[in-house]
Amino acid sequence: MDRPLGTARRYAAAILDLAADAAGAEAQVAELERAAEVVRAPGARLILDDPRAATADRVAALERAAGGAFGTHTRSLLTMLAARRRLADVPAIAEAAREEIDERAGATQVRVSAASELGATERAGLEAQATKIAGGQVRMSYDIDASLVGGVTLRVGDRMIDGSVKGRLARMRERILSAAG
Repeated sequence: MDRPLGTARRYAAAILDLAADAAGAEAQVAELERAAEVVRAPGARLILDDPRAATADRVAALERAAGGAFGTHTRSLLTMLAARRRLADVPAIAEAAREEIDERAGATQVRVSAASELGATERAGLEAQATKIAGGQVRMSYDIDASLVGGVTLRVGDRMIDGSVKGRLARMRERILSAAG
């Protein structure tokens, strides 16, 4: 992301404030997430930020690639971003909007990084642990990070819990170096 997260948060808050109710806000976030998937696709920004194409044409191309038209507010935001050649900010805005929805609902965002795909039982166990740590409702997201070698890392709100092999090796290295003097 090229811009500070604060800008994405301001855009997210503004578009969510336009929603009539919680269901409308959830729909706004779903549209932003749909647009973000298209923008993240390899090569999409070359087309979507093409200065030779009219702004309306870029937004229409984004809607086609996303599988359908967006609502009025989402389309207005995307049109403004396209005019400013800032469609690359859509994923950050979608993420900030999701975090804002979770915050309004009292849910804590939990990000799990694992060395390989986790099974349903492992996910359920991690969700139970995260709920206990957060002290309430959580919203889980998962990703794969092969550099962890094994184990998982959990980010519960601002708290990071590193149970990865990579983290354990790094801590072991620090202890050895500090003992060596």
